[in-house]
Amino acid sequence: MPAISAYMGKQFLDWGLGGASATQPAARWAGLAVGTPTSTGGSEMGTLSGYSRLTALFGAANSPAGTASITAAMTFGPFSSVGSAIGVQLWDGSPVASSNMLWYGTFAAAKTFGINDTLVITAGSLTVTLS
Repeated sequence: MPAISAYMGKQFLDWGLGGASATQPAARWAGLAVGTPTSTGGSEMGTLSGYSRLTALFGAANSPAGTASITAAMTFGPFSSVGSAIGVQLWDGSPVASSNMLWYGTFAAAKTFGINDTLVITAGSLTVTLS
């Protein structure tokens, strides 16, 4: 995942420079993007397709590479309609109305699925990198 959201950028600056207290989220949730995500949001898949956000568990960051990867697989679906996802967004909550996007990125190629299909992101294959 190559990009940091505007919300997370502020959190980093507040924490790193001491301008304000940064708040660590209690959990991180992964959501699928159906449109190109941006630093202020994106078009997330709708729940009517059998989709919901999943908890994303990360290990400690590698140093000095500045990367962290998920430690457990995430299985989205089974989907109740045909569709595709072009990327992933990481959030600080599951309910859409009360959460902030933290990170976002796109897949190397769009992931398409049919009715009753699942989309699996294997452990270690979702990596956040600071560079």
